[in-house]
Amino acid sequence: MDKFGIYTIRGPRQIGKTTFIKLFIRKLIEDDINTLRILFFTCDMIKDNSELVDIIKIYLQSFNISKNERTYIFIDEITMVNNWQSAIKYLVDIGLIVNAVVILTGSSAYDLKVSSERMPGRRGEGKDLLFLPLTFNEYLKAIGIEIDPLNIRQILLLGEEDLKRLNFKYSFLQEYFLKYINSGGFPKVINEYMNEDKITDQTKNIYRDFILGDAEKYMNSRGTIIEIFKKLPEIIGQRFSWRSILNDLGKSIKSVDTIQKYFEYLAYSFIISTVYFIDPSTKTIKFKKALNQTHPFLYGNLNSRDS
Repeated sequence: MDKFGIYTIRGPRQIGKTTFIKLFIRKLIEDDINTLRILFFTCDMIKDNSELVDIIKIYLQSFNISKNERTYIFIDEITMVNNWQSAIKYLVDIGLIVNAVVILTGSSAYDLKVSSERMPGRRGEGKDLLFLPLTFNEYLKAIGIEIDPLNIRQILLLGEEDLKRLNFKYSFLQEYFLKYINSGGFPKVINEYMNEDKITDQTKNIYRDFILGDAEKYMNSRGTIIEIFKKLPEIIGQRFSWRSILNDLGKSIKSVDTIQKYFEYLAYSFIISTVYFIDPSTKTIKFKKALNQTHPFLYGNLNSRDS
């Protein structure tokens, strides 16, 4: 991140995006970067995109920061500001952000992804960075367990006796895998599960409210998302058509395009993953048919009660 660029950090809620920013700032300070060239603020209390522009203008002008000096601008929870991408685009267009590394994070991965696509040609070397929950191997390392890594090709080449030895050697991992599935790889949930041997209702409700709140904000329907989640157990890991989902939901959704938008929202929010069907004969993707997988912790959390 040494060149001008506007970066976004996307990922599920409470995955460690803000923590990463603070660690990055600490590293800049340790590298003797002038602290006046580092700006960090959160958008929790910012009322609109005009105020967002004013904050950055005041910072750059008050400290007389030269356009030749590299600045680092970290904006947390930018998705709290409606139409935030217009503010960033404006600052680039008028030449205020010309020699800066700008890193944006937000609680809504959906908004951050869609809105960042509305700044074509203004992002420089910037990229979309993706923060995901811990993998099982990362989870094991975090609790001090190291295993010998094997890829699929190596496993397929193993003989029957080798597989038996591996099964015996790593049989203890089943217990940890069940704990990992229950926590979903989220640091906050992992810590709580390890310390209390359960996930509290308070934590479950945090994630539930995040998901349903975003659904209401961006899709205008909390109830429809819940109806879709009630349908998911029947189609997880199975091939289905959008039309079949539409028929099952009845009056909740009026068109195939709308049901696809809901599933797109859930995918952008890292709750499900949609894998489109590939016709073996033509080797082409059939967008009318799909296969869905869900994130077990988030799905179970949302579907735990009706409201």
